[in-house]
Amino acid sequence: MKLRLSVRDLEPTDLGELGWSGGSEHVRAMAEALQATYADDMAVLVVALENGRLVATGAVDFRPDPQAGELTMLAVHEHLQSLGLGTRLVAALEKRTRARGRGTARLTVEHDNPRARALYLRLGYREAGSRVESWPVAGGRTYVTATTVLERDLNQPSAGQ
Repeated sequence: MKLRLSVRDLEPTDLGELGWSGGSEHVRAMAEALQATYADDMAVLVVALENGRLVATGAVDFRPDPQAGELTMLAVHEHLQSLGLGTRLVAALEKRTRARGRGTARLTVEHDNPRARALYLRLGYREAGSRVESWPVAGGRTYVTATTVLERDLNQPSAGQ
């Protein structure tokens, strides 16, 4: 199946269309990331179908490390996974990272998400450690999870390209 896609910056009016990406807390985090784009601290992208429907989203945070961009909040619509949208999104976020003069892309993947981990390894990411992360979820609770840190040298071609 060949999809006609475009990748662009997230706009404030897009937030209402992202409920599929992880619920209201994820949309709230995307709104906060969008605010960080105004200070040039982050880039937040969406992948859209030809009809304009948003089907993937993610961000790159330039604040944690002056040598790297940290890819975060990556999500692909559950009905369109394994069709290349994640690859396209990661490539676009890496391009933004390189444009900022950063030589490394870094991301984390939950230990219980082997499908995403396999994608990142296929794209040339390598294990660089682990850490515990947390974020707010429904009901005022906090989700805590173990993640693997993955990195890719952006001066090397991606295995997925």
